[in-house]
Amino acid sequence: MSVTPVAVTLYTDIRQKILSGIWAPGVVLRQEDLARRYATSRVPLREAFSRLEAEGFLVLRPRRGFAVVSLREDEIREIFDLRMVLESHAGQIATKAQKPGDMLVLEDLLDRMEATDTAHATGLAEWCLLNRRFHDYILDCCNRPRLRRLLLQLRDQVEPYMRIELSVTGDVTEASRDHREILSAMRSGDSELAGELCAIHCSRTARRLVANLKP
Repeated sequence: MSVTPVAVTLYTDIRQKILSGIWAPGVVLRQEDLARRYATSRVPLREAFSRLEAEGFLVLRPRRGFAVVSLREDEIREIFDLRMVLESHAGQIATKAQKPGDMLVLEDLLDRMEATDTAHATGLAEWCLLNRRFHDYILDCCNRPRLRRLLLQLRDQVEPYMRIELSVTGDVTEASRDHREILSAMRSGDSELAGELCAIHCSRTARRLVANLKP
């Protein structure tokens, strides 16, 4: 079944609001409210919601409608356990498959991240965007479509929580150090070390996230 252009636009905008934390985990999205907000009918909204539900962004709750998925601590840990394996694999492949200029792109992204003032909301949002691009570019170096698809699905599920954690702490010191170590290993061609450092980076991110999201 074809999806209308309006539904695609709605899907893209709602997905971005969930990833950015504008609509936090657990928030109920009422179709009548969104229909007025976007000046559209419920038909394309239902199409967008169905796709977002299939991708794990929304969940249908009886008598309440759709809500942004809210993960339990054990589910967050499971996602990061899977990410550790796949990110390590990606780090190894990217190191071996890197092309001339790839490390310069990654270094430029890190330079821009480190120059960003995360003490303010706009700066923190910019840092998160650059962080995403840094990790995405490592995946680009791999040239493995299935690996990319799996990792992006896992990242998307925890991205809102990562942004919430950063908005609480504003501390990117450990992450920045991890990024530099990963880049150094990749530049030296040490694929085993690069993979190990990618896994460690995931583990540390999970630890910080769980610790700072606890009430």
